[in-house]
Amino acid sequence: MEFRNSDEAWAFWLTYSGQKGFEVRKRYTNRRPTDGKVTSCRFVCANEGHRWQDKRDHLTKCPRAETRTECQVFMNLKTDRKKGNLKVSELSLEHNHTLHLPETLHLMVSQRKISEVQSFEIDTADAAGIGPKAAQELASRQVGGPLNLSYTLRDRKNYLRTKRQREMAYGEAGSMLKYFQDKVAENPSFQYALQMDCEEQIANIFWADAKMIMDYAHFGDVVSFDTTFGTNKESRPFGVFVGFNHFRETVVFGAALMYDETFDSFEWLFKTFLKAHNGQHPKTFYTDQDTAMGNAAGEVFPETWHGLCTFHIMQNAIKHLHEEKNEENNEEKTAGKNGEQNEGKNEDKNEGKKQKKHEGKKKKKNEGKKIEKNEEPSILSDFSACMFEYEDMIEFEQKFDLMREKVSKQTWLDSIYKVKEKWAECYMKDVFTLGMRSTQLSESLNNDLKIHFKSDFDIIRFFKHFERVVQGKRNNELDSEFDSRKKLPKLCMRRPPPMLVQASKLYTHVIFEAFQGEFERSLAACTKALDGNNEYLVGDFTYEEEYKVTGDPLKETAVCSCRQFDRIGILCAHALKVLDLMNIKSLPPQYVLKRWTREARSGTIKDNMGRNVMENPNMAAMLSYRFVSHKFHNLAHRATNFPEAITLVDNTLDILGKQVEEIINGCTSTSGDAGIVSADASAPNPNDLLSTARLKKKEVQTKTSRRKRNWLDKKHKAMKKRQSKATSQVGEEACNDGAHVQSAHISMVCC
Repeated sequence: MEFRNSDEAWAFWLTYSGQKGFEVRKRYTNRRPTDGKVTSCRFVCANEGHRWQDKRDHLTKCPRAETRTECQVFMNLKTDRKKGNLKVSELSLEHNHTLHLPETLHLMVSQRKISEVQSFEIDTADAAGIGPKAAQELASRQVGGPLNLSYTLRDRKNYLRTKRQREMAYGEAGSMLKYFQDKVAENPSFQYALQMDCEEQIANIFWADAKMIMDYAHFGDVVSFDTTFGTNKESRPFGVFVGFNHFRETVVFGAALMYDETFDSFEWLFKTFLKAHNGQHPKTFYTDQDTAMGNAAGEVFPETWHGLCTFHIMQNAIKHLHEEKNEENNEEKTAGKNGEQNEGKNEDKNEGKKQKKHEGKKKKKNEGKKIEKNEEPSILSDFSACMFEYEDMIEFEQKFDLMREKVSKQTWLDSIYKVKEKWAECYMKDVFTLGMRSTQLSESLNNDLKIHFKSDFDIIRFFKHFERVVQGKRNNELDSEFDSRKKLPKLCMRRPPPMLVQASKLYTHVIFEAFQGEFERSLAACTKALDGNNEYLVGDFTYEEEYKVTGDPLKETAVCSCRQFDRIGILCAHALKVLDLMNIKSLPPQYVLKRWTREARSGTIKDNMGRNVMENPNMAAMLSYRFVSHKFHNLAHRATNFPEAITLVDNTLDILGKQVEEIINGCTSTSGDAGIVSADASAPNPNDLLSTARLKKKEVQTKTSRRKRNWLDKKHKAMKKRQSKATSQVGEEACNDGAHVQSAHISMVCC
């Protein structure tokens, strides 16, 4: 028996051992020193030989079971000098041990191997967040059982562990740089930046992929930014820039891992964010009440309106207003105690007067408690009204002053009043916000991240799981895009007017629903002509307030005092009513905001290097792989039950495999010769740069991810406890009554 090379001989030995039921290994392989060609080799049974004795064996508590039985099964091969092939020179096939069953073939170490395709599937399952056990079950079902899988669950776990160790071969910082370099090699439009400290350690990190660059170019007019903790091993603040797309869904514009939350860090981050996005400033930028973040935003985005998150403001209002009220109550209690002591010293007062005063004090205390319970929610509701309801500045000032009178200490109210332009409704009538009033988009994304992340993730796993979460948001947009092309928008009128039909074709479904609601309101609106040229007062039966609308039939414009179009980008009912009065039956083009239309993503986007941004340059290769793999799977599935067909497929695949390897090797050698560039000997080696990179270490502080409970939450929890206690008492009484009845019945029976 002859073989062309040692690989072919080893493949034969593996196949034979699998059919017979024994494991194999290579005993030795001799190679020619000149060209490395194998001259002789010996393949043996895995039970050949015996285990070496170790003098420490008696100290082992759980020794491994013996597997060597000195089996004499082997196959020796030597080179035939005439033909140059490997020829079997000696062969022994008699075992001295029990052979394995065919059903346990997949458990033999020599038969277990993860192929290139299987490794791709394992990587895909891991990137999708599927656990090893579930992924192993899925893979075994796909091939008809674990016998046909060729690897076990332990092999999968070992593969993933080895892969992660290989990814972190350059250390945390070097592996991160290599990850970014690989991303740039896949898509040159990938952007990343690092800020170094004085010791050349990486402090702050920013990155944005090609899709984020494209999303910001289309929808970067309103941006929300927030930071969160607990998403990585070192508890670095993780910041993410998000906004709305044309379906009012979340899109991500960039992300950052920061060392700290100082002015310098935020200033560098915002400047880097602008540079990555071609210097395009957002119109509106939302943050929380962090002073350093706000100052940096004002410095880097001077032309951008900076808004504060109303959710964080309301949480601070609950906290500070309640604390101030508690301080007032404590002062009143101490004053009352001092008064009682002074009254006790006066011996002239009789017992009757003392009793009356005592009863009066009890009444006052009870009344005071009732007032406090009613005052605290009223203060919060007043503050909420100042934030969301009052559209007139004079009315806002009056209501805010009235609210101030209810609180003696106005420290927090004074500080929040100084920045009223950033949160009060009356000062935001001309601000383009798209209806956004908080950083809830960022908070929602951070919550999704924490669901998938673990605090002990290394930095590479952090990046990959972040990609998975972002891809989930992008898949939501694809679903909405598919539905918008498949499903027709629902028109509420039997004979819809031309403007409504036009809007249904222009806008996405979500935006059209909002526009249709405004259009229906315009039909019920009442108008009153003013003395001015094309000026009207427009009101609604549902809403008491009237708004002034100025129209121009020549320019086809209608400007409303409610300023809804300036804030959201959708015409209000008042403006639509005046357009109808001016016999304008179609939507003027200046009132169709492109970012809300179906064609919002049309156009070519260029990165900061002037190159056209492509979301996925490898899309053609991915589509080809999907097409060819489906053909192979279908062919194998059809040929499985026919021996002649499966033999034909197997032989043909062997021939195809050799031809493909020849083509790949030819292309690789050609491209390798053409791509040779004379390198400078003094230039730094990229691998050296990766190995010397260091992340600036940060002290990890244990911090809970849950929001701290405020007094309203505690009050609600106490009420729940009282209710549950009352119901349990009622239940116990019922049980006791039942027990008495039962005992009485038993006693009667016994008698």
